[in-house]
Amino acid sequence: MRDGVEADIHRNYIKVGDIIKIKNGMDIPVDGVMIHGSGVQCDESAMTGESIHLIKENTEKCFQRKDEHEADMKGGDKDHHDVPSSVLLSGTQI
Repeated sequence: MRDGVEADIHRNYIKVGDIIKIKNGMDIPVDGVMIHGSGVQCDESAMTGESIHLIKENTEKCFQRKDEHEADMKGGDKDHHDVPSSVLLSGTQI
């Protein structure tokens, strides 16, 4: 979406500030942040080598989950995969 209008744009012409609608099975064309979504999981194995699918949430939800996780895990082992991320990396797949 650019200037409030939904349009098909070739990945070579995506600009900073464009909003991209992601769909299941889609390769992420550029680095970005998830604004809104539900049940989104990302395969980042091309970037990280890890074969697990990572949960993606919007930034507000991520901070909320982080605070909840830290309150639950006082003094315990923390796993960075327990808290979702809003960051979508170019070259990964939904």
